[in-house]
Amino acid sequence: MNYVIIGNGILALTAAFRLTQRISASDTIKIIGPSGRTGSATRAAAAMLNSFGEIDVTSLKSDASLYHFELSHRATHEWPNFERELIDAAGDNLPQGCAKCEVFRGGCFDRGTYIINNTAADELDDRNFDAIVFALKEFNEQFEFVSPSDIPNYYPAQEHRATRAIYIHNEGWLNPVLVLEKLDAILSNHPQVDYIDAEVARIVEVNGVVDHLCLTDDRRVDGDQFLLANGACVEKTLRDSELGLNTQKLFYGIGVSLEILSPDYPHEKCIRTPNRGGACGIYTVPYFKGPGESREHILIGASNMLSPVPVHNGRLVSIEHLMKSAINEINGHFYNAQLINTNVGWRPTTQDTYPLLGSTSVRNLTIATGTKRDGFHLSPVISEMITSIMMGEEVDEQLQLFAPERSVIRDMTREDAVEIAVNALMSEQYQHGFSPSNIRMNAQVRENYRRDVEELHDRAGAVDWGIPQELLNMYRRGHV
Repeated sequence: MNYVIIGNGILALTAAFRLTQRISASDTIKIIGPSGRTGSATRAAAAMLNSFGEIDVTSLKSDASLYHFELSHRATHEWPNFERELIDAAGDNLPQGCAKCEVFRGGCFDRGTYIINNTAADELDDRNFDAIVFALKEFNEQFEFVSPSDIPNYYPAQEHRATRAIYIHNEGWLNPVLVLEKLDAILSNHPQVDYIDAEVARIVEVNGVVDHLCLTDDRRVDGDQFLLANGACVEKTLRDSELGLNTQKLFYGIGVSLEILSPDYPHEKCIRTPNRGGACGIYTVPYFKGPGESREHILIGASNMLSPVPVHNGRLVSIEHLMKSAINEINGHFYNAQLINTNVGWRPTTQDTYPLLGSTSVRNLTIATGTKRDGFHLSPVISEMITSIMMGEEVDEQLQLFAPERSVIRDMTREDAVEIAVNALMSEQYQHGFSPSNIRMNAQVRENYRRDVEELHDRAGAVDWGIPQELLNMYRRGHV
């Protein structure tokens, strides 16, 4: 059996790794993708292994939302063993930065996330914080309330200090670049794996199956089972291939993160706000570079902007907001930090914001994308399921919720969607310095937003369903 994987990001590589553990001696694996990994969401990620930290007041209210959380929660608990599997599989080929890794004692992987509830946005933060606490109790997950003043290296501006904080014991982080290096080391040294440094121009289908791939350099790649996992570029690949698959719109979620060097103020744990303004709020994460390297590197994230086309550079407004928010809300000493890297990643985001995972009506083609900002986190679980599908085995029936050719999931009423959108837009304004002169002005701005969002729903024909807040601009600009 010849397995061909289109893409070389985290879902593609972890699927390839799973396959190496199960294929026979005569099988082969080809991984196709440009070595530069332009726009890779993984390379811009902080790789927070947060499940409960991502919950907000809109979460866990539908079958799709509950199942997505179930996968996320499972992945959080699988990562320690999965990281150990990668270390063992790499053996003598471990990258230099990973050679002394002992998982939790190595430095690049640790647990512990502080969620702060501060006054930098508006009351939506309070409700999202309460939703996290409620879910932690409902699922009996270990956490504790802590005094914000006891959080290591937490020195916010006085007007933005937290009034409440919790510590989630089992949610942590990894350095995703080191994980990619580890996977590359494993796979590039495997005798049955072949890396092809190119892009796929077209998937050629004959009689309902993929016959071969045409690469942009005119090479041809044959195979038996194919996985399409090139992130936000999946839609372009499908469109150029004219396969006729009934997949929904897929957008580029332009995410920006900043790597800084902060002398004398290294982080020990992840510090983050709840989700806010349609994104994941502000966070700072330890960014371990390797044994013997400085422990003063920190990743700050993250912005999010949906686009129908790729964007290669971070917007100044995003960079400015991240730096300002990190200084004001996390640590005022960051004013003296050095900016090491500005990372830009294309988070694959679907029209309904849920992933596209599973087999397709082209019988030997499987798709894995649409994971938004959760691809790295979910990869141990998704890769296991995708591998089973490619090997003709049964998987959890609930995965059909995210089938690539499913109907668009519309699990919000119009009324709820409008309320969510207005709340998110108001939160976003407060994050960017909105200061109403009186309470009436606040109500007037809120009412203007409500009128605008209602009119957008009317134009979109959204009578008995709601537009996800992240997709408002895509609907407004006619991209949906």
